[in-house]
Amino acid sequence: MNYIKFFSLFIFVGLFSSCLSNYTENRTILKAEKLLNTSPDSAYSLLIGIKNPEKLSKADYAAWCLHYTHAMYKLQKKIESDNLIQISIKYYSNGSLPKYSGTAWYLLGCMNSLHNKKPEAVSAFKRAEDILKNSNENKLNGLVAFNIGYTSMQDELYSHSLSYFRKSLKYFEKANDDKYRAYAYREIANMYNQMNYPFDSVFHYLNLASNLSQGVGDTINYYNILISEGELLLEKDSYRSKECLLKGYKHFPEYKPYYAAYLADAYSNLGKSDSAVYYLNISLADTTKSPYKIIGLHAAALIAKSKNDYKKAYDYLEKSYILRDSTYEQNMRSNLYRIDKQYDSAKKEEENARLKIDNRNKVIWITLLIIAGLSILVVFLLINNKHKRTHAINEIEKQRFKHEAETTQIKNTQKRELLGIRLQNKIDNTLQFNKLKGGYLQKEKMETFIQEVAKQSIITEKEWPDYVNEVDSLFENKITGLQNEYAELTIADLIVIVLIRLKVSISDACNLLDMTKNTMYARRRTIKMRLRIDDEVNLETWINTYLSQETLNPRTRSQ
Repeated sequence: MNYIKFFSLFIFVGLFSSCLSNYTENRTILKAEKLLNTSPDSAYSLLIGIKNPEKLSKADYAAWCLHYTHAMYKLQKKIESDNLIQISIKYYSNGSLPKYSGTAWYLLGCMNSLHNKKPEAVSAFKRAEDILKNSNENKLNGLVAFNIGYTSMQDELYSHSLSYFRKSLKYFEKANDDKYRAYAYREIANMYNQMNYPFDSVFHYLNLASNLSQGVGDTINYYNILISEGELLLEKDSYRSKECLLKGYKHFPEYKPYYAAYLADAYSNLGKSDSAVYYLNISLADTTKSPYKIIGLHAAALIAKSKNDYKKAYDYLEKSYILRDSTYEQNMRSNLYRIDKQYDSAKKEEENARLKIDNRNKVIWITLLIIAGLSILVVFLLINNKHKRTHAINEIEKQRFKHEAETTQIKNTQKRELLGIRLQNKIDNTLQFNKLKGGYLQKEKMETFIQEVAKQSIITEKEWPDYVNEVDSLFENKITGLQNEYAELTIADLIVIVLIRLKVSISDACNLLDMTKNTMYARRRTIKMRLRIDDEVNLETWINTYLSQETLNPRTRSQ
């Protein structure tokens, strides 16, 4: 049996481990991986220096494809095809290396974004998110969430985008990465602005982004944030808007026509016509029909109005409205085209996925049948062992409970016998003492004798509650339970009940309690009344039955 267990487990572990992917041990690839974040150009040089990487082992080639694609993406090199990253995706598909599998899907999403394949990009990012959700790769998780948010923002899904930017911020905070935290803050501010959040909230996040990017020396992000602040301040504080826009204008010369339009508007609001005209000419020199032209035409209208040339101002305003309408129409057509394209892409993706699933299922079923057979054997052996172990534990527990019950019963019997002996001695001494007390002639000696003997041999009135408690403990506190059920019972009633249970005769009970038989009979009748026992029921029988039974509702004992 042990041989079968060992053999089954050995085969199962062997099959399982054969399905797992190993990571590379190639020193050059490992060195390139370390350089990817700090020096991607050096990593690229190391990877491109490997001759015939396709001849490497599967593990090394998958790692090479992954990091080579990553280096090219970081260096903004043109990536013509996703063939290399698909090799990595296929190799890491079993899930044994979630970090590298997630990175591969993330890079595929980035490549699809660069080629404007938004549905495919979102699908890849979502796959990366699912693979990495239980990992500790906080920075990578943050980048995935950030890109999902950015792609959603391009489709004007602002609420969905905002939730992912917030999620990315949490990951970047866990990773303690201030550079990407600044990007997350910037895009959160952008979403707040698009969703008409309060102006102060928008600027709060922009200030956080600005401080972080300046702290880490990320000048590109820092000046982009300044430009965003300048655009937002255009209508509220033209002076501060102008200061922010000027810094961006100087730092990004390739976007001069764009920023010049805003600068012209800001200077025109400040009443500086010469500066406004200067920047307006730079903006209008661009012949493309960009949306920022509307800003420039608005600035030109303000300049014309300041010179009392209302006709020219009207012409500029008319052109700005025409351009705005044409831009809106173009955006609507673009949105409709994008929706149609997304639908077609989704249908095609669904068909491809179905074909892949059909082909893959054949291989999976064969593997599953082998694994299932071995698993059933292993599970059967484990269940059998567990059943035997449970049975042994149950037997031990039964023996222990039986032993404890017998021990408890012996102890209780001994206690009862000891209590009976002690009480009987007390009863005998009390009876003799009462007889002796009646026949003693000399009063002074009698009192002395009574006091001395009473200390040692008789039951005093104060001792009775202790005897009641001791008898109560022997009978599992049922006497106390009786009093709880029938609140009218007194301590005197309980003493009589205890004497009845200890089988003390009525005569001896009268002598012990120093009462007449009539008084004792009256006491018993009172007890039966308080216990709600019928007159024809024998009190001794009722009490003995009550104290000997394990569970019985006191209200039903008289029936």
